Amino acid sequence: MLEKDCNVEILKDTQALSSDYAYTGYDRGHLYPNSFQCGTKCEATFTLTNAAPMDACFNRIHWKIWEGYLKTFLKSKLISDPATVYIVTGTVPGEEKIPQEETCEDIQNIKRVTVPSHIWTAVCYKHATDDRKSFSFGYIGKNQPEFNILLMSVSDINVQLGQLYGSSTPTVQIFSDDCFSDKQASEEANNHFFNLIKLPVHQRFLMPKDVQSNLFTLQNVISSDDASLSAKKPKITELSANLDFDSSSSFFTSVETLKKESRSACLLIAPKKRRTSEQRDFRKRDVSEGSGSFECRLVPEKSVDKTAADGSPCTHSEDNGDTCTCTTPEGQSKPCCSTPCLYQNQLKGYRCYSGTRLIVCSPQYSLIAIEGKRCRDDHPCATYGEDYYWCYTDESWEYCSPPLWGSRTKDGKSCRSDYACAKYNKDEPWCYTDNVGSWNYCCTSDDCFSAVEYKTCKPDHPCGYHGNYYMWCYTTDGSWDYCCKNCD
Repeated sequence: MLEKDCNVEILKDTQALSSDYAYTGYDRGHLYPNSFQCGTKCEATFTLTNAAPMDACFNRIHWKIWEGYLKTFLKSKLISDPATVYIVTGTVPGEEKIPQEETCEDIQNIKRVTVPSHIWTAVCYKHATDDRKSFSFGYIGKNQPEFNILLMSVSDINVQLGQLYGSSTPTVQIFSDDCFSDKQASEEANNHFFNLIKLPVHQRFLMPKDVQSNLFTLQNVISSDDASLSAKKPKITELSANLDFDSSSSFFTSVETLKKESRSACLLIAPKKRRTSEQRDFRKRDVSEGSGSFECRLVPEKSVDKTAADGSPCTHSEDNGDTCTCTTPEGQSKPCCSTPCLYQNQLKGYRCYSGTRLIVCSPQYSLIAIEGKRCRDDHPCATYGEDYYWCYTDESWEYCSPPLWGSRTKDGKSCRSDYACAKYNKDEPWCYTDNVGSWNYCCTSDDCFSAVEYKTCKPDHPCGYHGNYYMWCYTTDGSWDYCCKNCD
């Protein structure tokens, strides 16, 4: 029934009224999403018994986005799998109530409706024939303008709700047996949904349960009304995070973005094998496919007062605006970077500004040597004054691969992902193309205008066979050279 067709005086004893929301700044936020239904069923979701006071930004932006992706995710699953989906959503009562006093004429209407501190949703996907494909997950969000939604298992939501509802022990159980919460399918569904949402980089970190619990508790401390807790607001001064990438192309693109926008580096710490037996080790795959799986550790970009442009350590540095120089422990004076070390496509290499001068630099990039040994944490892969990339391991020193993901040999083969095109103490750049010792001279990029020895093909003469049995091109220095990709 419509509110206008009811006796409002009787109705307000048992539920909220439209007038309770007037001039409060809160939306009549849906618990059961109207987008999950159509027709008259959709209209039924607008009843006030299905509403809770929600912050406008939270309701119209953050929560709406997650509802939309949940619908997309579940529909895509149901197309191929016979299953039943159970969705439970709810609120955690907060301290505040509406309506506001100054907007009410009737004293009985003052502060009648509780504003939730949190909104939560839990999903149970029960496969019709195969419980190995059944899964569950959930998420809980703080009812505030700033983004604050955490994705977690149903078991973890039970614990969080038990704490938020004020229980002395966690007694909440949304689904019987937590709906396969501890199964592999639940973890995979959680990760799939997380990637589907495509959150900004700073919101995409997957946190361990203990870290997530600490963050959740910290947020409650910050928002506490207890003066002894909230007198000095906690500040997060350091952040440690590992990022997972499914392909080399996405890894390198993200690394460049992090360097450019936040002066952060993501040190490669673990190249990993694909999970399925049909897929080969990423080192054996053609890097042009963008294959492989990479894990990197987010760290501050190397400091100009501690590191030279070639990665060498410095005892001190000077940046007068025109130049940036640092002194090594051996007393050498070397240039340092005033800006992040970024890959310059037109120069086929890494450059940074040292004051006002563009110089060659060695980016903070990897902790892995070419044979898979780990570089020391204090000595990542860099040039350190040589014409090749190397690092110290716990046993000795080893070559390591420069951050070039599109390098190719002059016979057209792609370089190994962990052994990109570089000099490696030879006169010309070269690389291995497989794990059995095959190698050739190479180009540092696989575009149509890259020749060997870091030369560039003329704009009107791209790399190709041009009537010969080998690939070549006229170069911009007035001569010719071998090149690595047939664009003729």
